Amino acid sequence: MLARRWTIAHRYREPAAYGIPELPAWDVRASASGGLEFAASADSEPFLRAERPVRVRR
Repeated sequence: MLARRWTIAHRYREPAAYGIPELPAWDVRASASGGLEFAASADSEPFLRAERPVRVRR
């Protein structure tokens, strides 16, 4: 439910007015093995890695 609330607040109002924090700006890059990495900035170490990410259908 929180994702729906954030989406509605983002599209029609200011999210901060609803107590919803801003999304963090992460650096997303491909790893050497073809995986996916998330880091706080382009020159920092990744804090989250997915070696074999898969596409998920909702």
